[in-house]
Amino acid sequence: MRPIPALLILAAVILCIVAVPGVSAQEYIVRSGYDNPVPEDTAARTPVPVGFWALPFWVMLAQVLLFPPEIFLAAKLWAAMGIRRVSGSNVLDQGVRARIYGYICQNPGIHLRGLSAEMGMKMGTLRYHLNVLHHTHKIAVAGDATSVRFFENSGTYSADEQLIHKHLRNETTRKILSVLIERPLATRQNLAEAAGITGPSVSWHMKRLEEDRIVISRREGRISVYEIPAPVAGYLARQVRTPVAVPVTECPGATGHA
Repeated sequence: MRPIPALLILAAVILCIVAVPGVSAQEYIVRSGYDNPVPEDTAARTPVPVGFWALPFWVMLAQVLLFPPEIFLAAKLWAAMGIRRVSGSNVLDQGVRARIYGYICQNPGIHLRGLSAEMGMKMGTLRYHLNVLHHTHKIAVAGDATSVRFFENSGTYSADEQLIHKHLRNETTRKILSVLIERPLATRQNLAEAAGITGPSVSWHMKRLEEDRIVISRREGRISVYEIPAPVAGYLARQVRTPVAVPVTECPGATGHA
């Protein structure tokens, strides 16, 4: 606990010396606003409010001197009760929020249902803490109405990198991309055999990857071959060599603070 400033103590002492004797010695006389008895032909009088500057000096002094200590004591009371404004510097002091943030850092591109299933946490709890993390700029939110995904704070991942991580969250797409890294210019049949899926399923995944410019295709004779563009290949190669799911106990900040 911080020591009470000497100036605050001095102000309190002066206030007691000046105000207390005046309060104890002051006499108050209360009179009716009407004559007693009230004449029948007399109209009622409207009380006139007393302005601040018409008050006794000690009352004005007390108002001025007591205002800062009142604000200070109120703030200390709120802090003692654990009520404080959430900011970027203390947002991770809350244990559950720290776990969610750590899990997102280790699993970029994860969506709400994935977080709920993998962390065993209710949707309502997740939405609340994700909203706090977003507004304090700890996480970035990307996607559309059908697929909202979460990443470490804005600036950590470019738009293209966010798209890559979105697709890597799908295990089948991840297998296909792993094959393409090792075998550029693979055909649909090559990919189907390596990933253990059907040709139409490969076509569905490749269409989505081409739309996001992660994979390109071209014709070689009567068949189509696929490859990963050079600007994407290096980053993607580093990502597919790491596991997509990380146990929550291994995430940074997983323990947090109570």
